Amino acid sequence: MKKMILAVSIVCLIVLVYACGRGNVKQISFVKNNDKTMEQMLAQAKSQKKILFVDVYTTWCGPCKWMDENTFIDTRVAEKFNKTFLNYKVDGDSFEGVNVGIIYRVDSYPTYLFISPEGKVIHRIEGMMSPEGLVQEADFVVSRNK
Repeated sequence: MKKMILAVSIVCLIVLVYACGRGNVKQISFVKNNDKTMEQMLAQAKSQKKILFVDVYTTWCGPCKWMDENTFIDTRVAEKFNKTFLNYKVDGDSFEGVNVGIIYRVDSYPTYLFISPEGKVIHRIEGMMSPEGLVQEADFVVSRNK
């Protein structure tokens, strides 16, 4: 009986430690396309004088899922993108995503667009990226648009 109580206590402790650790994970704070349209996001970017970072993904895309699970939850990435950009996540298979894909010529997933408040693409990235690589790309965009 004591072994059973000890085993349950250890399992509970492990679950608690894991849950507490996950609760502190920072990630990019994305507005999703079912909450706002691209037009609304561009208007917000214009009013806030910020560059719009757009993640065009699909639910079936393996590299897109990898980015969500590895790069977008990196603390350095989250801090940089949440401070510097407005972040918008668009499902390429949705009505809004198809429109974004046509307007901005998206033909692979994931595609990342850095868009000026006026709606012009100032930088484009396709495929998976490490947290370090994405931060470097963000720094490049910021340095080009001072």
